[in-house]
Amino acid sequence: MKKLIIIGYDGTIADTSPGILYCMNTTANAMGYTPVHHDALYGVIGVSLEDGFMSLYGMKEDEIEYAMNNYSKLYSIKGEEMFLIYDGIEDALRRLKESGCMLAIVTQKNKKFINNMLGVYNTIGELFDMVVATDVDIDREKSDMLRLVLDELHVPVEESIFIGDSFVDALAAQEVGMDFAAALYGWGFRSPADAEKYKCALCLNNPKEIFKKISALK
Repeated sequence: MKKLIIIGYDGTIADTSPGILYCMNTTANAMGYTPVHHDALYGVIGVSLEDGFMSLYGMKEDEIEYAMNNYSKLYSIKGEEMFLIYDGIEDALRRLKESGCMLAIVTQKNKKFINNMLGVYNTIGELFDMVVATDVDIDREKSDMLRLVLDELHVPVEESIFIGDSFVDALAAQEVGMDFAAALYGWGFRSPADAEKYKCALCLNNPKEIFKKISALK
């Protein structure tokens, strides 16, 4: 079994789409743009917020700073409360931890938001050896976050795996030379064929498969 399991948050541990959609649509509507349907988030959650606003609503570059600031304010007031932990994820993570694995979260969500969310589900938050997120004036590439976890926890890349739900996650793992497990139940990949383009070590149809499939890896 791998020594270190790194996992994303949005679309992998939790379905945060309700809060993301609410804040994006509310912001866009106030700026004169038409709100989008929930299904429009496929392939968007996981990319940068800037790219999300541009691809979903066709916003211009000079509008993005205002949109991002407004989104952040809305998210801190209401959006961060609008999420659900995926069924089976806590049990899977706990079994990995009890088997001797180290666990870490890598997410481009703001550090304040992720800490608040993990505080709501403290029994999940306490399982992690490390959480790497973005912060004010600090916007790390996901591949750099993965390297930071490896360095801090002193684990060779070949003894680790990254579980994520999007091509952004897959490309970050490729850049580092890390095995990647595709979470097909999130908001990035819509089918095994989508994930297999990125040399995945395995695909996960639901969180309940995580322990069985990860524990079988050499």
